[in-house]
Amino acid sequence: MTVMLQRLAALRRRREQRALEALTVQTGLLRRAERQAEDAARAVQDHIRDMRTRERALIGALAGHPASTAAILRIQLELDGADREGARRRAAEAQAEAGLQPRRSARAASLADFQLQQRATSKVNSLGQEQLARQTRHDTALGEAEAEDHGAAGGRAALTTQLNTTPFDTLRGSS
Repeated sequence: MTVMLQRLAALRRRREQRALEALTVQTGLLRRAERQAEDAARAVQDHIRDMRTRERALIGALAGHPASTAAILRIQLELDGADREGARRRAAEAQAEAGLQPRRSARAASLADFQLQQRATSKVNSLGQEQLARQTRHDTALGEAEAEDHGAAGGRAALTTQLNTTPFDTLRGSS
């Protein structure tokens, strides 16, 4: 692999690593936002359940007995407070749910960037492998050509040696 491809591959690997780190951060933020939304929804459900129980108890205490206006007002104030608390918890739940979508979008963008960086790294690695294969084929062909040249030169030298050592008469006698 050439120096330029090696540097490009190292750069792509660093970018891929940074994209993976960003994806990890975004995944963590999304998980935290999901937990907050779940906790807020659970808080609303718990509040509704607790207030229904409390409301039944308060109304049950009034049933069958004459109640003073002060007692009725006290119960009404308590129920109004519970409604305000329920509204506050529902608003917190809605806010937590609304915070999920930007986190999902940010994570999706991080995932897309990571996948893009993976493909880019893969392409550079593929180019490096192709170049290495070409270089190997070139080196093999060059070695074979040099071997053929040495073999041909050795064959010519052997022929020259044979001609030089063969007596002239032997060569003439064959004519």
